Amino acid sequence: MGSSFCQEYIELLEGSEDIKIDGKTGNYIVKGNVVFKKEETKLYCDSAYYNLVHNTVRAFGNIHLNKEDTLNMFCDSLFFDTKKDYAKLYGNVRIRDNEYKLTTDSMDYDLKNNVGIYKNKGVITSISSSDQLSSDIGYFYPNSKQFNFRKNVVYTSNDFTVKSDTLQFNANSKKAYFFGPTYITNQDIKMYCEKGWYDLNEDEGVLENNASIENENLNIGADSLFYSSKDSLYIAKKNVLITDTTNKIGFQGDYAINDERNKFAFITGHALAKRFEEKDTLYIHADTLYNYSDSLGKPMLMQAHKKVKLFRGDMQGICDSLIYDKTIGEMNMFTNPTLWAQNAQLTSDTITIYEKDNRIHRAFLRKNGLVATPVDSTNYYNQVAGTLLNAYFDSTQIRRVDIEGNAKTLYFLEDEDESDTAIVVNRQGMNRIFSSNITLRFVDGDIETATYRDSPDGLVYPISDIDKKEERVEQFKWNEENRPLSWQDMIYSEDEKKIILELYSRIFRNI
Repeated sequence: MGSSFCQEYIELLEGSEDIKIDGKTGNYIVKGNVVFKKEETKLYCDSAYYNLVHNTVRAFGNIHLNKEDTLNMFCDSLFFDTKKDYAKLYGNVRIRDNEYKLTTDSMDYDLKNNVGIYKNKGVITSISSSDQLSSDIGYFYPNSKQFNFRKNVVYTSNDFTVKSDTLQFNANSKKAYFFGPTYITNQDIKMYCEKGWYDLNEDEGVLENNASIENENLNIGADSLFYSSKDSLYIAKKNVLITDTTNKIGFQGDYAINDERNKFAFITGHALAKRFEEKDTLYIHADTLYNYSDSLGKPMLMQAHKKVKLFRGDMQGICDSLIYDKTIGEMNMFTNPTLWAQNAQLTSDTITIYEKDNRIHRAFLRKNGLVATPVDSTNYYNQVAGTLLNAYFDSTQIRRVDIEGNAKTLYFLEDEDESDTAIVVNRQGMNRIFSSNITLRFVDGDIETATYRDSPDGLVYPISDIDKKEERVEQFKWNEENRPLSWQDMIYSEDEKKIILELYSRIFRNI
């Protein structure tokens, strides 16, 4: 037996086993092989109450709601407002189209706008792949294949696991958007952000707000991170921190590119390179830093351009550009380089530093080389100058200097008178010696012995009778005011230092 109603509402198709009307409630009670139809939507169930006045259907048992032959919904019971095209599904809810299956315990479905909502946990599973997503609250739009999830969101596939507070996902584009703390992990990498997106087809995305990426040997943190797995490319912006834990090096700055495929990294804006050593850390700052690695990912070459500064607890330096070849332990400093090692200052047209066991072994000063040390409590300087200088180090103390070509030494003679209460240093005079080649040996930064070759020409001036023209060599310079005091001092401008100091001052005033 079948009845039909106005197509604006709903139609009960023929085939039901039993139909009755309840005079008190106005409900039609339909049982056995029940099928309702409204436009492109069909509702199958074992039994139903249909209220013509309120335009509602309550369905029970083996419910199947089919929309346009593509979207199928199953549940134990259902309430359907036929005028508003709004359904509420209860008990063992399953929704399926050609690509995805959703399971939950209850759901609201707006058939007019094609929007499904669950608020008590749900799981969406791909029919064609291992993709699965679960959340406490979910909104999905079958027409556009758009899904919005909130609270305890977990997405898993063969390649990735994503955990987030809020996630939007489009099944067509395979693009996910994150809002709130989000963790992305696979076998090789861990990612974190508080906002961003990821394209699962292209295996690339942008992570923002406290973003970080970690793999076996590389940690990258920034305000914003672009990552492409297929290109092995990272682009980081603002507050960038990069640490290579395997090779014990790190970088920080405002903008960085790390290209693992081409073994190349670039960083600029407050750029700082760090080499972590057992006793201390070497910092290199410049406007722009480049780092190149070999085929195994080991650091091979670093280039620093413009306003280069070096800092380690026992050594500092400045120059305009620098090339550091890690494979042979050689660092070349170009254009007005200055190197400080304890109380000694080294200057030249170019300086080459040679390492042994990650420590300074020798500094080669090429053309106009000068090693100068201040004489305590005076305006005098001990000076060693020449065309070519080789300064040899023990740890960071100069132990020997070999000067070749136009060698000059100026050093101040002194005696010590020791009494019961003090040691008094008496300045005796200045020793000036010219020679083609000279070897000097140092103890605690002072000249201990000197060996002169090829017709040395020497004079000793009493301390009260030093010729002003003789007290400094032609290439003398003293750059102590430019000596870096710390790695923080290197990377901030004078204006930025003032702002930082004012900020600290406010903080301490409020403590």
